[in-house]
Amino acid sequence: MPFAENIGGQIWEYQHDNAPTHTSNAMKNYLNSKNVTVLDWPPMSPDLNPIENEWGIMSWKVYENGGQFYSVYALKTATESAWHNLEPEILQNLIMSMEKVYTMSY
Repeated sequence: MPFAENIGGQIWEYQHDNAPTHTSNAMKNYLNSKNVTVLDWPPMSPDLNPIENEWGIMSWKVYENGGQFYSVYALKTATESAWHNLEPEILQNLIMSMEKVYTMSY
């Protein structure tokens, strides 16, 4: 998958949350047809996924200073702003901690 190789290089693994749509035979066949290696992921473990921590950070940023939103547009704008202003180091640290957290869970 070219977009993944552009981000992670030639060697990478796909991680998903074991939702039924991600583990269906159709999805497995599709990923196999694209030669995608899927990271073995323990069931019922959303806390291991770095994006879950990212959503927590985003929520804190969106609602800091008592933020309240009276329209979908205002909430969407605040969410997009929080995403675009997220420091790259935060994402990098979440990703780099993944191996340790994953290893500790097995």
